[in-house]
Amino acid sequence: MSEERQPLDPTRKLLRVFGVTVTNYEERTARLLERAADPNASLEELADVVAQALQLTVDLDHRLRDVTAHVLERQMDTLSRLQAIITGRRASGG
Repeated sequence: MSEERQPLDPTRKLLRVFGVTVTNYEERTARLLERAADPNASLEELADVVAQALQLTVDLDHRLRDVTAHVLERQMDTLSRLQAIITGRRASGG
């Protein structure tokens, strides 16, 4: 028997993509730092390292914004719903 794969809910999917992005960032920037530390690296090579590090950082920041926005939306939804429940109970005298 094979397990059926369930579609990922939005939170799990978002976190999985973010986790892969962070891992990729760590691995690739470690290699870039090694290249930059090479005493024989030319200024052109260093500029390329910086450009790649910038792009990786932009990609990571984009994913981080996605995760942050998702978390904030979940928090606001929860608090708004709780507020509505409390307001409803107060209005009904309960």
